[in-house]
Amino acid sequence: MTRHHPPKGREPDRGSATVTAAIVFPAVGLLFLVLVQAVLVSVARNVALSAAEEGLRVARARHGTAAQGQAAAARSARAEPVLQAPAVTVSGTTTITVHVTGSAPSILPGVDIGFTRTARGARERFTIDTRGFDSPEGEHVPVGPTAQGRP
Repeated sequence: MTRHHPPKGREPDRGSATVTAAIVFPAVGLLFLVLVQAVLVSVARNVALSAAEEGLRVARARHGTAAQGQAAAARSARAEPVLQAPAVTVSGTTTITVHVTGSAPSILPGVDIGFTRTARGARERFTIDTRGFDSPEGEHVPVGPTAQGRP
């Protein structure tokens, strides 16, 4: 059995793989945790926006109220556990605004990411053509998009 000896002036790199692993693995682990945290924040924001839109849909309906919109948004926000501590506010009479505030779960120590998502829209209002089918000129007046452009 013959032993291989390194050339003179060079020492073998004993333990270099261990040192490299000790440096690289924590960095890769931290990068993975940051990526997972970013996904949790993104999903929680989407859930908050979806809840705000649901509250807006209910509140702006013809017979909808702000209380009904707030209850619908809160129900929708609480249905998904990724949105923590949701709080809902609804305001406005002709333009309804729904704010959903919450936070994302934290897997990184000391990180608390809170946010607010808002949905806004006009209250639905149904109207009828008061001119009816008998216009002063005696002609039929169409209602809707086809009426645009007529004098």
